[in-house]
Amino acid sequence: MRAVIIMIFGLLLVGCDKGDCQFEDEIATQPVDIQIDRMEEKLFAAKSEEDVVGFLQANPDLANLFFDAPQYPSDKILAEKIYSLIKNPGIDTLYQEAETVYANMSEIEDELEVAFGKLKTLFPETGTPKLQTMVSGMYKDIFITDTLILVGLDFFIGDEATYKPQQIPYYILSRYDKEHLASIIVKYLAGQVVAAGNKPTLLSEMIDFGKTYYLAKRLMPCTPDSILLGYTPLDMELIGSNEAVIWATLLENEVLYETSHITKRKFLGERPNIYEIDQKCPGRVGAWVGWQIVNSYMDRNDVDIRSLLAERDNEKIFRQSGYKPQSR
Repeated sequence: MRAVIIMIFGLLLVGCDKGDCQFEDEIATQPVDIQIDRMEEKLFAAKSEEDVVGFLQANPDLANLFFDAPQYPSDKILAEKIYSLIKNPGIDTLYQEAETVYANMSEIEDELEVAFGKLKTLFPETGTPKLQTMVSGMYKDIFITDTLILVGLDFFIGDEATYKPQQIPYYILSRYDKEHLASIIVKYLAGQVVAAGNKPTLLSEMIDFGKTYYLAKRLMPCTPDSILLGYTPLDMELIGSNEAVIWATLLENEVLYETSHITKRKFLGERPNIYEIDQKCPGRVGAWVGWQIVNSYMDRNDVDIRSLLAERDNEKIFRQSGYKPQSR
């Protein structure tokens, strides 16, 4: 069973506001039922260590994948640790705040039903994983396998949280809230169906990101780009109005065909700013350019979305995109 822990890395695009569902009918939506199981409520109701042992034994996937049960000699030892955790006043504060923020998760369930329904139209073989939540003292934020998505809600309380994740940089932390949660899950799932480019260049990886977010936008057509892609409105206005400058800088620096991981991290990785372009240029802008290339390619060519996602020749996508942004 494939699994991944996500520490969130979002991407970006300019444009759509809530309610501007420009791609809503592009992909039909199959009926899917998403019910988020609030496992933290069951755990925090435990009255003894024995209750926690019963909880772990009744939920082996959660115990193994989220609480790393195989690392403990017995369920009893793990239960002692967890029971002590849930009786900690600080952890109880996180639990109570998560209960308040996530008192109603119907909107998130609705967003995910649309996304999974559209994904099933494209890939009928795609299964629908169970969705569960937990509060664990910020042990893990999101854990995803083929059959299960586990969300640590205490990571996603938002700005009003009494305690915030200490290991996450400030420029990433703004995405750890209720508004971004569904899009984080969908972006990961979209990335799983994209065939990686056949060359290890910066340009190819930019286009890989572009394909991922081209799909994610169509799975969540009514989600604002600022939420889906993790940029502030100011950042998005900045990159949109300076697209030609950003592209010219990439060309002048001759980095598109670089294979150095250091170079690729500069333009695709999490950074507060890309100083090589401009002091105000937000991080990950290479991925945004990749999206613009994919948009141009799809606008100019009669290609269906499954063919786009399966295409590994990203150089061909670039050539046939005719991408050449103009100054605004």
